[in-house]
Amino acid sequence: MLEQAALNDPAIAVPGFDASRIFALISVLLSSPSSPKKKLVAQMKTVYQFKIENGEGQKAVWVVDMKKRGRVQVVPQGEKPSPKPDVTIEMNDRDCVGLATGTYNPQKLYAAKRVKVRGNLDRALLVEKIITHERQKIESYADPRKRSGDMGRWASGAGKAKL
Repeated sequence: MLEQAALNDPAIAVPGFDASRIFALISVLLSSPSSPKKKLVAQMKTVYQFKIENGEGQKAVWVVDMKKRGRVQVVPQGEKPSPKPDVTIEMNDRDCVGLATGTYNPQKLYAAKRVKVRGNLDRALLVEKIITHERQKIESYADPRKRSGDMGRWASGAGKAKL
């Protein structure tokens, strides 16, 4: 299963972060030969940086290059992202999962200052295009009844609260 392989890739997965699953699925979407990658990259033309903090206060940074390469990578601690991001989105791990699964409303999270955006807000909203392509898979990973095996803390409440 490609998703599982992406989850084991240290260039994408960060232990202790449920958001790793989202970025793994995005990576699979972008690396798939049948993917609408070229169309997405042509439409988005943006490099996104996601700064995510988990429940233990640990931080991780992912870069999604939708300007040239159409790829996902983790930025090692202390290093600067390459390529330089056009948009930086900061949030906690649970909110990231909630946004990806459609449980949380992005505008409400932004208004509540639970999501911080630096850069072009219109470009930040285009992230939804990536997520909607894989929403069904993301939702199945978030629902423990729809997945087999232990997938970590993924559904530890992310699907319970509506915001």
